[in-house]
Amino acid sequence: MHTKIKNLLVNVKDTGAHIFYPFENEERYIDNVLEYIRTALEHNNHVMVIENDRIMPEIKKRIEAEFDKEQIEMIHIINNYDFYCYRGNFHKETILSYLQKVIAPFIENNIPVLTWAHVEWRDQDEIFQTLSEYEKEADEILQATNLITICGYDSNRVPESLKETLLECHDYYMTDDTINKIDRTSRIN
Repeated sequence: MHTKIKNLLVNVKDTGAHIFYPFENEERYIDNVLEYIRTALEHNNHVMVIENDRIMPEIKKRIEAEFDKEQIEMIHIINNYDFYCYRGNFHKETILSYLQKVIAPFIENNIPVLTWAHVEWRDQDEIFQTLSEYEKEADEILQATNLITICGYDSNRVPESLKETLLECHDYYMTDDTINKIDRTSRIN
């Protein structure tokens, strides 16, 4: 995946990209997070990683083993529960406001930053509708700022109906082993 992630970042560095990644294998997922970080740092980008408490210790351990102090200072870690469930549930307005708040200092100071977000939620009414609305609005923010972000989802939690909706509001579809561009021109708005 090194070459695929590197090619992706080179190809979208000026335009940004919103990447949907329903992962199947957690070990491969972690490998891909580290590859994304490595590639971002090679291009002097900061990286914001939004991840859960269960996976983050392994990612942190590998970050500390692989990167030097200066590189580690360019990696910003946010707990995904704090990010997505700040109000106790998945509340899209709060999340979008928080997203804009955390990326604003980078954008205002012209500091290149890439994001990786493991999207998770608690069980709540109409969560799939809320997720769809959130991703569509996040896509608008990302397009306006030319950010590159990967949205990781545990594929076991994504039913086919949600997957179809998520494919409509992302530029790329990533798996544990591939990255493919989504044809946005054929979408019906």
